Amino acid sequence: MNRNESKYFNTAKKMQEALIQLLDRKEFELISVKEICAEAGVNRSTFYLHYDNTSDLLVETMENVYKDFLSRYEEQQKENELNIKESRKNDLFLMTPEYIDPYLDFVRENRKLFKLMNDKYQVMGTEKMYEQWFNSIFTPILSRFGVPQDEQPYIMTFYLKGLIGLVNDWVNDDCSMSNDKIMQILNKCIIDPKDM
Repeated sequence: MNRNESKYFNTAKKMQEALIQLLDRKEFELISVKEICAEAGVNRSTFYLHYDNTSDLLVETMENVYKDFLSRYEEQQKENELNIKESRKNDLFLMTPEYIDPYLDFVRENRKLFKLMNDKYQVMGTEKMYEQWFNSIFTPILSRFGVPQDEQPYIMTFYLKGLIGLVNDWVNDDCSMSNDKIMQILNKCIIDPKDM
């Protein structure tokens, strides 16, 4: 990445961070481009060089927050893949606290962004953001249980939409339930892979 590209991305990051800071103080609809620029220390023309409007900034901010989450767990994903290959089948479950807890913490920390995306943008692209995470955990487990590859996408869709729906409801309730309680609810909903 050359110096100009680096400057471009650093400026975009400043505006994304400014949006997150402003969301702590006011509703998204009330946040103006002028306020974002003032918070980020950039000119209005710089904003429009990157984004058409505040909604574009919101979408990119959410995407980058997810990328940050996924990058923090790349090492853990490699370790998880190794554990999946070496674990006894009876010890493999599709949703366990070791996989879900970090995600629930991430959602709780970013609940204002999640709520906004849920309310205004009907989970724009959220499913795509989940897929990488799900694929690194669930695809190897389903393969270990001999689930045919042509069935795996359907099972993944079932879990993906169920988790998204549950998390959306939790976010709309301001993440008032504990992670443990959410895990209890998830466990009541999921199929034990031994029963497949």
